[in-house]
Amino acid sequence: MESVQGGWFCGCSKGWLFLALGTTLANLQIFLFDPITRVQIPLPPLSTISNFEDCFTSCRSEWSRNPAAYIIDEVEPSSSDVSQCIVAARLSDEDETLVLCRPGDERWTIVKGLLVEGYCYGSIIFFDGELYASIVNSNEEYDDNQAPLQIHSIMIGSQRVNLKLIYSSTSPPPFLCYAQEKLLYCKDNYRSSCLVESNGQLLMVTQTWDAIEEEQEQEQEEEDEEIPLVYLQAGTFQVFKIQNTTQDTVCITRLTHLDKQSLFLGIGGCVARENLNHFHKNSIYFLQVFDYRGRGDKIRPYVCREAGVYHLDDGSIKRCFPSIPTKSCSYMHWFSPNINLFSLNGDNCFNTSIK
Repeated sequence: MESVQGGWFCGCSKGWLFLALGTTLANLQIFLFDPITRVQIPLPPLSTISNFEDCFTSCRSEWSRNPAAYIIDEVEPSSSDVSQCIVAARLSDEDETLVLCRPGDERWTIVKGLLVEGYCYGSIIFFDGELYASIVNSNEEYDDNQAPLQIHSIMIGSQRVNLKLIYSSTSPPPFLCYAQEKLLYCKDNYRSSCLVESNGQLLMVTQTWDAIEEEQEQEQEEEDEEIPLVYLQAGTFQVFKIQNTTQDTVCITRLTHLDKQSLFLGIGGCVARENLNHFHKNSIYFLQVFDYRGRGDKIRPYVCREAGVYHLDDGSIKRCFPSIPTKSCSYMHWFSPNINLFSLNGDNCFNTSIK
């Protein structure tokens, strides 16, 4: 893989790695890479995305190891077949913007202005030839299983793509805090969600996180001298099935069992697999999705990077992978290759950590 040595890893899906090469915006190259066949598919320059230059320049000093991965939260190809592929990406610095392209395009198509104030994109996925995106607002919740749906038609060159925006129907988690010996315990401190295709169905996986944080003295907090230490741990997981009902609503039903499925949840995506040998069924294998926290111009990594298995049948968690300290912008992803070179025992999903 000499041709991609020194590349920046920005995400993976459908057997493709999304890589960036270059040290400046002028020589930055973005492409899809298949590590099995070593095929490289160039994509349009990120400089064609408005405001990307400002984001890249500001991140270059603090995130010199991988500023592109800091800016790009999620990448999703529509197919493993590049001849029919559309690539969508969600930007971390602009939560109200999506960008799309086809391999061979000169520019990215920018999609913005579709969300009402207070909403942002949570997760994206191509399903049944259409692009779905969950949109979230921490102040909104729906009491029943019917959630609003918006449908927009996006032109990528001469090709039309339906973009379906799903309002998250899961209630914001209860927030409980209590202090003990200068430590602040926060139950259900944060919630995240991810879309995944499983057995021909569209699912949404939601996760809540608990936090333990150092309390700061008021004087220290005002001076902003130090960012407190924070330990995050997985709390609960829920799985929902999404079904279209009418043009403007979807039905979101909670599932209590995944049958023989195993879900692999990480940063920027989720992988669903069935009948994997040596893996627990009806379970979620999760990797820590949080990397750092900041205040002002200061950044500090979280204390640990947690990983483990959540069992849907009884809600138990087995932390079978060690918590490890990592530097900022060092992400762990689940990756499933395009071909079954690793399927002698029915297992073709493995964990990769790329810096």
